[in-house]
Amino acid sequence: MREFWENQALKYKEDVMAVNFDPLGEDLELFFLEKHFQDGEKVCDIGCGNGRTILHLARQKKDTEFFGVDFAEGMIDIANSSKKAEGVDNVHFMRVDATDDLKSIFDFKFDKVMTKRLLINIKGPEKFKAVENIGGMLKDRGIYIMTECFMEPLQRINEIRKQLSLDEITVKHFNEYLSADFLREINGSFEVEETIDFQSLYYFVSRVFNAALSEGNPDYHAPMNMLALDLIKKGINPIKGYSPEVMHILRKK
Repeated sequence: MREFWENQALKYKEDVMAVNFDPLGEDLELFFLEKHFQDGEKVCDIGCGNGRTILHLARQKKDTEFFGVDFAEGMIDIANSSKKAEGVDNVHFMRVDATDDLKSIFDFKFDKVMTKRLLINIKGPEKFKAVENIGGMLKDRGIYIMTECFMEPLQRINEIRKQLSLDEITVKHFNEYLSADFLREINGSFEVEETIDFQSLYYFVSRVFNAALSEGNPDYHAPMNMLALDLIKKGINPIKGYSPEVMHILRKK
């Protein structure tokens, strides 16, 4: 798995494709993430990849201090190069594995910790080690913004695709999606304050309508996909439960 992400860094460098195969999905994710940070906070992005997300957030919130950690050395090298090129001084990057004892690395507690598709890249019980580490990094009643992928919505999409004779969307070999039970299994440490199903309309349109109407490989930037993206940003997102990727706002107990 580490080799895959090192190769992604080498191939795509600071491009969005290094960290997300769906550029519009990444755009939506960032749009909703921006709403959750305040001036003066300390924030850590675990599994930050090439640093695109927190560099963007750091430019928006100049009085907030951001930290990005990732286990891929190539990703951290690119993040630091981008930081230097952009002159962003309120973000810091370091190579750290999410299953390391993170609370011992920092001599302070964070207001917020975020992950974007980090847990799906950790297999088996090590997922719970990462969540335990996140809890140890947070202040009392601190916030964990968990943006991860779940199997149940993917199964719903695949049931519809099957009726249209579309291929099943499979989970990549290096991923292990979560189930709805995962949230119940960590509820001793965190309570769910909010669940944000931020891209079901986009995912449904792109993986069903656009996929069915396209010849060959569907274009992520097809007009109907762009329209779905625009509607969601305007607050119109009439369907739920069809996007594997969901944002959960969790508060440390």
